[in-house]
Amino acid sequence: MWRVRTRLSDNVGRGHHRNQVPVVGDLCDNVPQRRPRNDGFSLHLAPNACPNGILKFSKERPRMASILPNPAHEESYGRVWQFGECEFDELRYELRVRSTVVDLEGKPLEVLHQLLLNAGDTVRKDDLLESVWPGVLVVDASLATAVSKLRKVLGDEEIIKTVSKVGYRISVPVRRAISHPTLNGTSTNRKEAPSGTKPSRPEVLAIEATRRRGLFKRSLTRWIVACVLLAGVAIGLATFRRGLKANLIPGPVAILPFQNVSSNQSLDYLTSALPDEVANSLSAARSLIVRPLAASSRYSDPSLDLRKAARELNVNKLVTGHFVLAGDQLQLTMEAVDTNENRVLWHDTVNVPANNLLILQAQIAAMSRGKLAAALGVRDFTAESASTPANAEAYELYMKSLALDWDPAPNKQGIDLLRRAVSLDPSYAPAWGALSLRYYTGSRFAGGGPEMLRLSDTAAEREFALDPDSPDAVAELTLHRAERGELVKAHQQALELVRRRPDNANNHHVLSYVLRYGGSLDEAAHECDVVALLAARIVWGSCSTTFMEVGNYKRAMDFVRKDLSSEWSKAHAVEVLLRQGRTQEAIQIGPPQIAHWDSYKMLLACARHEPESQIRSLAAGVEIDDDPEVDYFFAGHLAYCGQTDAALRMLSLAIKRNYCSYPVIDQDPFFAKVRTSPQFSDVRALGIACHDNFVANREPVAKIMK
Repeated sequence: MWRVRTRLSDNVGRGHHRNQVPVVGDLCDNVPQRRPRNDGFSLHLAPNACPNGILKFSKERPRMASILPNPAHEESYGRVWQFGECEFDELRYELRVRSTVVDLEGKPLEVLHQLLLNAGDTVRKDDLLESVWPGVLVVDASLATAVSKLRKVLGDEEIIKTVSKVGYRISVPVRRAISHPTLNGTSTNRKEAPSGTKPSRPEVLAIEATRRRGLFKRSLTRWIVACVLLAGVAIGLATFRRGLKANLIPGPVAILPFQNVSSNQSLDYLTSALPDEVANSLSAARSLIVRPLAASSRYSDPSLDLRKAARELNVNKLVTGHFVLAGDQLQLTMEAVDTNENRVLWHDTVNVPANNLLILQAQIAAMSRGKLAAALGVRDFTAESASTPANAEAYELYMKSLALDWDPAPNKQGIDLLRRAVSLDPSYAPAWGALSLRYYTGSRFAGGGPEMLRLSDTAAEREFALDPDSPDAVAELTLHRAERGELVKAHQQALELVRRRPDNANNHHVLSYVLRYGGSLDEAAHECDVVALLAARIVWGSCSTTFMEVGNYKRAMDFVRKDLSSEWSKAHAVEVLLRQGRTQEAIQIGPPQIAHWDSYKMLLACARHEPESQIRSLAAGVEIDDDPEVDYFFAGHLAYCGQTDAALRMLSLAIKRNYCSYPVIDQDPFFAKVRTSPQFSDVRALGIACHDNFVANREPVAKIMK
């Protein structure tokens, strides 16, 4: 019953923690110094620059213009940069467009400041990132978002030019004036800077030591340095060997939502569709664990702290990206980031026609299975052959469906999009797979019934026929078999899925699902533990049911959405909280808004101690569901409300449809009131027989698969 949609579907390094080079006053201990000049190559100090001869050295590379010394006549004043119809005042740190101060965040203003300081030149992306986000691991999307905000307030897209794969530059003439505060501090006086003056460039300092050391002291120093170097080499070799061994197996990776840095909101669906395409391309990589997109979908803020996201997702590598519409071209940039080492592993940008997403799909697949996979440590792929789309319109419809939620209304919209997609391109397997999931959701949670479930079967079978090596279609059909009571066959298929891809979290989820239906709860819980290890931070609602039936309610709540943002998570929470005795919390949640699940209205009415006549009236409206697990829950609701005969009839029906319900019925607190009934022992015997039959018939299969 409880399901989670989990389909998985040239190096440019960048250092982000470099500090500015110190001025001479930092190099000389406690000696005030004037700022030095920089010839870009070596450092020179005037004689006796450090009277005490004590020097401090820094090998850090200077940041960009944010650390530049001001010319002498500007040290006490700010500069006002005039370009087009705009002015940027350094002193006030404000931007005026057509004489009106605009409201803009700090980072876009810092980007503008750097571009103005280098007016006429192209500023590299790496330099902008180092200067504006010093010491912070960020990706190109943050910079692209800042530039996009700048262009929006400037009112002219052409003022800031993008130089493809390099950086940005100011494309209009720039004048510079000097401003200083008046005595009252409320206005500025300006004077033009000398004609032809450009901002000073960063200067690298070199130091000439004037004191000579004794021969013995110098020899001793050299000997110590040599020893340190030898020790460093030995440690480095040991570290390299350990790292080489560790790198043979790639660590888990998460793919974050891509950023739409253009102002065209019609492309927002690509923020989730493009990561899905990357995940599909990487799904056949051996030993690579890709966190399901449902786990990383909430990390969409462009100013996101990547280290924090990686920690929460329990990964050390992230894939990020952003895209922008430029004329008739769609530009896509992707990066792989190692958050442990604070570096970019891989970076690439492609431009494709905006009206042809098939070319985009081919580019993503090539990038993902090529240099991206190599950067993530992937050595080879399984023999699975990925299905490729053949119709651009159909592929766009498919991608738009990926951005839709699973609640009834958006799910129906998704079905409509996918039906059009498969009619235009009946050979694209992922579209059939997505349609199967949508049909299933409509069947179980939107009142679609058996007819829509049959449509889900047909779509999954079509996906399997088109792509027999993909596990997705087999996984979906296995779940359908379990819900129809074909437990032994479902268990055999689930074991085969795990044998083929033991690193696939959904395969273990499917096996857990089948085991729970057969009553093998401890084994089902073990598989859920494996699922949690392989796919941290994703809400596997099915595993919430498993741990609830085991009696581990705290663990069950770990698999419920904390914000109860779906109707299914509300139903989960009500079930668990009432079994814990946390009645008021369950009442506050209220019944889930799912078609034909009025049983929850009765359950919560009982929790509120409504009149018996009202309870009986609600009990009469409890419907039999197509899924026997739902019937088990409804039986528990009836038992909780004291409707013993109706509860035992519903429970018996669930067991006869092979939801074995044993041994859970011996410990489920909802059935406490009916366990003393004479009829309960008969129903319990049915449950024991169901469980024993499942175990006896599936055990040989399990031995074959080991």
